[in-house]
Amino acid sequence: MHSAVILLICAGAVFLVSGDPVSEGDGVHPRSPRVKRAPGDSERDCTATPPYIPPTAKDTTDLLRRLRQGMQSSAYFAGSIQAYIIPAGDAHLSEYISERDQRRAFISGLSGSSGTAVVTNDGSGGGKAAVWTDSRYFLQAEQQLDCNWILMRQYEEGVPTIVEWLVSELGPGGRVGIDPHLVSISTWQEYADALEADGTGKTLLGISDGNLVDDVWDDRAPPSTAPLITQGLNYTGKSWEDKITDIREKMTEQNADALVLTKLDEVAWLVNLRGSDVPFNPVFFAYAIVTANTAVLYLDTNKVTDDVRSHLRLGCTTGVSCVQVEAYDTLLSAVEALAADSGIRKIWISSASTTYAVFSKVPESKQILDASPVMKMKSKKNAVEQQGLKNAHIRDAVAKCEYLMWLEDAVPGGSVTEISGADYLQQLRSRQRDYMGLSFPAISASGPNGAVVHYRPSEETNRPITTSDVYLIDSGGQYKDGTTDVTRTVHFGQPTDYQRETYTLVLMGAINEFLQVFKQGTFGIRLDQAARAPLFSYGLEYGHGTGHGLGSFLNVHEDPYFGGSAGVPVGEVGTFITIEPGYYEDGQFGIRLETLAMVKEADTKYNFNGRTYLTFEPVTLVPFQEKMIKFDMMNENQLTWLNDYHRMVRETIGPELQRQGKNDVNDWLMKNTQSFETSRISSGAKAVSSIFLLAIAAMCSVFST
Repeated sequence: MHSAVILLICAGAVFLVSGDPVSEGDGVHPRSPRVKRAPGDSERDCTATPPYIPPTAKDTTDLLRRLRQGMQSSAYFAGSIQAYIIPAGDAHLSEYISERDQRRAFISGLSGSSGTAVVTNDGSGGGKAAVWTDSRYFLQAEQQLDCNWILMRQYEEGVPTIVEWLVSELGPGGRVGIDPHLVSISTWQEYADALEADGTGKTLLGISDGNLVDDVWDDRAPPSTAPLITQGLNYTGKSWEDKITDIREKMTEQNADALVLTKLDEVAWLVNLRGSDVPFNPVFFAYAIVTANTAVLYLDTNKVTDDVRSHLRLGCTTGVSCVQVEAYDTLLSAVEALAADSGIRKIWISSASTTYAVFSKVPESKQILDASPVMKMKSKKNAVEQQGLKNAHIRDAVAKCEYLMWLEDAVPGGSVTEISGADYLQQLRSRQRDYMGLSFPAISASGPNGAVVHYRPSEETNRPITTSDVYLIDSGGQYKDGTTDVTRTVHFGQPTDYQRETYTLVLMGAINEFLQVFKQGTFGIRLDQAARAPLFSYGLEYGHGTGHGLGSFLNVHEDPYFGGSAGVPVGEVGTFITIEPGYYEDGQFGIRLETLAMVKEADTKYNFNGRTYLTFEPVTLVPFQEKMIKFDMMNENQLTWLNDYHRMVRETIGPELQRQGKNDVNDWLMKNTQSFETSRISSGAKAVSSIFLLAIAAMCSVFST
């Protein structure tokens, strides 16, 4: 008996599912399961005598001593401070940051993108040091932190927040320092309010002209001098003049006289320029201020070449289509001048992406705090950007398929490692047209390393890719016409039944997302649970978000996000978002299947009240490994989707392989995209579907109350 396809109208969205509940979820799940095991050679053991520190950990003893000396007699804070907060970000609150901005990683050793360090000072050269990070980096932290540091596992029961810990650790009148250029508005206010609420005189202090970590960072990298890249209409689909016109229309709707842009990818997108100041992200350090009559870029003026000057038409001196260029470090004084200008009534500042240093220069009476209009415009790709992303993913799939074929031949010989494999994949990508570099460090993870969600192989952790281990490869490229990010998990020997079972559950979750039909304007939080439902039914889970937006030759992560309930909705035609459920068994293996999707109109029989319903179209075109799939766990709708997907891969990537003369890879592709019988549904799959039906009914009951 085939499982029924159920059309649900629930929580303001329509879902086309095959027995999988859809409900709210968040980006990082606090109750992600962790398999308990004794520390091995790769993890620290601070309970041993003497403590065991793995070779991957950084010795921070002397750095912390010097930092506390600065805290004790800091000229920045007019006296001593008892705690210093070190965020992970830069002055633009970027996810990926330049080497010279990696202060949290430098002082602690933890290189993950998420996390905040706090160091206390007891006045006699001692104190405590702690790092807060989420479940993606727990294993990594145990490998990279020495025993000077306490690992605070965010969201786990009993773990205090940063401010709760500070309140308990500091005495009355405790002074907490932070660099306001590195912290968001909401985070500053959260810290300041909590310290004040303690009622014992604790205060948060900020400085604008120095950083205590920089003072002990003797070999800090110099600023980037990389040139800017101009992007023509054949890549952007819209001129920067038209984009600024659109921005001014949004400003008029908000009654804003000025807009301050601080996000690097937003500035780059607005003026159709790219750079390489930040690894893997084609952006450059800059701010922008737009008013009704002016548009000013704040950047390193040495980067303004003749090509950039012509692109921005810098020769003009008046008119709404002129751009002015000012020095990067004059932004704060420019914001202060705007705030003091009686002709400027309201200044629009992004509530999510502006640092407290910028925010503090605008009086409350002149503030408009709202999501940046560029964030929403950038996430919805125009026709040229859509086609560019699809084209980039076709070429990228050629490289990825060639890599997987090569691995099948090379791995049994025992000569391939995580690093050498990732390096070879980069070589294959570099041979494709318009390739500009990687979009993030490749997560090339064999066996237990795959359980570290954001693992990055190093000389100390590098493992061979073998016929006895699961291998996860999450990687992407930057091309002039688009950014790619794709994950596939494979086995080059005989996977265990449990590995095949968990792989199939992850694949079922990915397919569930692609089967959804939803209303225009739907936010990701309403769609997230479909990917988790198969794992939930087996008592399993993953501790990261289900997907993220992707830039058009820009950042690999942008809005919208699954799990998001504000900002940019998933439910907009032309939005791109990854679908990437996973499962991670600590110390054993990791599984993730990541496929980029484009939101398009769904072909529905009816359109209630003229409404538009949407669905997902696959953009990533790389096959799933047959030997890892337990087909009898899947229902007919999932198998049909899988067949249709592999047919799409054959019909799209096959001709490109032939065009490039890669006939051997094309033969491999044909072999690995053959059809499966859609009637291969077991009684177990039917039972799971029945459980899902009950879960769906419960969800809708909750949403209707």
